[in-house]
Amino acid sequence: MAAIDAFDVIAAKLAGVAGALVSMRFLQGTWPQRVSTAVCGALISFYAAPYVAARVGIPEGLSGFLMGLFGMAIASRLWEWVQTTPVAGVWQVVIDWLKKKAGV
Repeated sequence: MAAIDAFDVIAAKLAGVAGALVSMRFLQGTWPQRVSTAVCGALISFYAAPYVAARVGIPEGLSGFLMGLFGMAIASRLWEWVQTTPVAGVWQVVIDWLKKKAGV
């Protein structure tokens, strides 16, 4: 009986990897970029799937697959945002906000 339970746990975790691999087919970029976002999607699935499954009431395998599928897309978009964000402009906004809060 313990072997069946261990298989179910492993299968639920691998569902996130499968979702990330499916999503990798639809992303743009070089192979290293696509592989790194697949790893990010799998990691997001590994950590978020149990919470989502408990919160929504779906099996952990399904939530793992969905988290891997969409987690990779979210990681990809976050990376694009980081690459296109004008860092100097963001820091200037933060500094101006802090000055305003400090009354300077």
